[in-house]
Amino acid sequence: MGRLGSLILKGTGVLVLAFIALSVIATIVGILFSVVATIVSLLVTVAVLGLLVLGAIGLFSMLRDRSASTESSTGTYESTDRARDPKSQLQDRYVAGELSEAEFERELDRVLESDDGRGPSGRTPSEVDRSRTKDFDRTNR
Repeated sequence: MGRLGSLILKGTGVLVLAFIALSVIATIVGILFSVVATIVSLLVTVAVLGLLVLGAIGLFSMLRDRSASTESSTGTYESTDRARDPKSQLQDRYVAGELSEAEFERELDRVLESDDGRGPSGRTPSEVDRSRTKDFDRTNR
């Protein structure tokens, strides 16, 4: 029975050693999963906070721009004045590329003519057209 007892003792020792080794491996794997989960939750938290901050900044900027564009320092509303001013509308369309330079000048002459009957230089539109024709003839000779 000595040999059998020794064999059972060795078998039990091997089983205990295997159990300890597996416990250590499981603990290490658990720690790694815990670290990965912590990093992922940290990244998600930072992303959500970043989106909230960007949203707050955008909202603040939008509200500030709206109040600055609608009310001038005198208390009048610029947006309604700008919408009524045909000269400003023409300038906006020209800057946006909707009008060529010639179209812009033609429309500007028309707007200024309707205001006081004179063009930008104090001349009537027909006088402006005649001077442009003379300038064009001189440069193309």
